[in-house]
Amino acid sequence: MALAACGSESEEPEPQRAVVEAPQPVMTSAPTPIAAADGTPIEPGQWFVTEDAEGARALFGAPRSDGKMILSCAYGASQVRFALESDASEPQSWRLDAGGEAARIDLEPSDGELPQLEAYVDQGLAIINALGASGQTFALTSPDGQRRQFPTHPGIRRVIAACT
Repeated sequence: MALAACGSESEEPEPQRAVVEAPQPVMTSAPTPIAAADGTPIEPGQWFVTEDAEGARALFGAPRSDGKMILSCAYGASQVRFALESDASEPQSWRLDAGGEAARIDLEPSDGELPQLEAYVDQGLAIINALGASGQTFALTSPDGQRRQFPTHPGIRRVIAACT
């Protein structure tokens, strides 16, 4: 009995634990990065993807703007039109970094109304398809070394698919 008495005296009542319910999961879309992995800020704006009877187009910029960048393709064209807002009047070679690859893109002044540089790029290239990833970024580096970062967007895959 002495043992039983000692044992009951040394036992303390177990503390009450609060029951915490886990929050219910909420489905969200892929986050749009605000900075690239290297800390470089992303160009402000968002992607607007449209399709019509002629093809598909992805415009990056503010709503109802001319866009900082436009990727477009006419149905069956096999080449994506890559247009970048620029006042340059001479052809320029830019570097594109996307999906772990790098490529040179030779851009020329556009004949259109907007001040742009443009190039036509084979839609089958892996680096072009990387622009359609979700939650990533890609970079364009000008000839003078200015780096511009843009978020990737899955809607760009619709533009690429329109080329076929």
